[in-house]
Amino acid sequence: MTATIDMAHLFETWSVLTILSITILVIQLLAVWSAIHALKHVRSSQAVVAWVVGLLTLPFVTLPLYWIFARHRFAGYREAIREIGQRHQRSVTAIRHELSTERDEQSTSLHSPLEQVADVLDTPISYGNELGLLINGDSFFEELYQQIASAKHYVYAAFYILRDDPVGRRFADTLIETAKKGVTVRLMYDEVGCIRLPNAYLKRLSDAGVDVRSFNTRQGFINRFQINFRNHRKLLVVDGNRAMVGGLNIGEEYRGDAKWVSHWRDTAILIKGGVARKIQAVFAGDYYWAARTDLPEADWTQHHEPEASGTKNLEGAVAICATGPADPRPRATMMFVAAINEAKMRAWISTPYLVPDDSLMVALAMAKARGVDVRFLIPSMADQWAVHLAGFYYEQELREFDIPVYRYNEGMMHQKCVLVDDNLVLIGSTNFDNRSLYLNFELMVAVGDPAFVAEAKQMLENDFAQSTLSNASQKPLRPWLSRVGTGVARLFSPVL
Repeated sequence: MTATIDMAHLFETWSVLTILSITILVIQLLAVWSAIHALKHVRSSQAVVAWVVGLLTLPFVTLPLYWIFARHRFAGYREAIREIGQRHQRSVTAIRHELSTERDEQSTSLHSPLEQVADVLDTPISYGNELGLLINGDSFFEELYQQIASAKHYVYAAFYILRDDPVGRRFADTLIETAKKGVTVRLMYDEVGCIRLPNAYLKRLSDAGVDVRSFNTRQGFINRFQINFRNHRKLLVVDGNRAMVGGLNIGEEYRGDAKWVSHWRDTAILIKGGVARKIQAVFAGDYYWAARTDLPEADWTQHHEPEASGTKNLEGAVAICATGPADPRPRATMMFVAAINEAKMRAWISTPYLVPDDSLMVALAMAKARGVDVRFLIPSMADQWAVHLAGFYYEQELREFDIPVYRYNEGMMHQKCVLVDDNLVLIGSTNFDNRSLYLNFELMVAVGDPAFVAEAKQMLENDFAQSTLSNASQKPLRPWLSRVGTGVARLFSPVL
């Protein structure tokens, strides 16, 4: 009897060990296969080394992390638009017309930085638009509420973060009141950015007739691991002829009213004119992905737009720079590099996160070598500690190129703004970090209008006046824990 029990126990132990051995072998084989995959597909050499070493030495930990965080191509987005196009050919044709340059009609007389950026991204320039600079939360939110309330036919809104706080509730109230007037109201949000948003907030909007959609990156079996991608765009379109784009989300902190921040420095742009249809086209593409349906009420009428008639006529000239992980090329990096390469006098960059890739570092160094006034403006305080700490490393890297980095002293600096000479300004949602460059869906507005560029220049001069030069010396960070944190953050900068 005892022998029988011992044999049964021995067989059970052998079975467990066999299963465990097979499991270990399978994981190791998957890790080797993933390492080979990383060698072929990971975008930077530093990231390749990090992933391959991790996969081969710590496969149990690194394998799931690799398939969640190492992906830099968003699957299914373009296929979804093609699928919708089979049922809604008119709308998809309109989107392609709005967002793609027709080379035979493109003016090449200006040779401006705006035109160079538009050419690199293959995006058209729209002329004759009315432009307004919205500095900080008060001007942004008052304009936002006013534009929504004035809608006659439809409102499209997309934000990365929505808060259920006084600002978020007023935003919801404005959408609901507009929907009750018979206006079509559609709202899109990012499910990761809104992870803390109560379902009751969304249900209240839906019950009042607002079409609410999450961007939902994980649609379909093949996309189940697409949790590292975000729709980081912030935009509003009203009736196809007015739009707002910027860096502000919906919440108290964006007015500087949150407990942890006394002042929130941010910027947006109000646009009236033909370029609003191009921003509408960006929303439509995202909406197709989220809802798998058309925007039947959208106005795609091609109104007459002024054309550039000479080297000085850039009045109201705007190009839309929509970038994301579904792009076949790194268009966000291309946008910034093209702008920096055009600089002859100045390249001023304001960004909350300073984690540039190698291409941007080379472009910045080359601009400085040409005698360009290259400088950065970043926050003194942090809302994302990992990228904030990594920024200290790149501060010192930029110091080696004699490029100054200033830290804003009056609160949280969150604006995304690039000024090139007196000819171009970029404003929108794209940060100078790997997440914005490769993993997020982003939207920037490139403006060549001289009066608007001058206004943006004055705005940045005021910001620099409220900032302190941060990388004038090689003095190490104190305390030592900050130095350790900076090193670790820099190590993970390719996936931040």
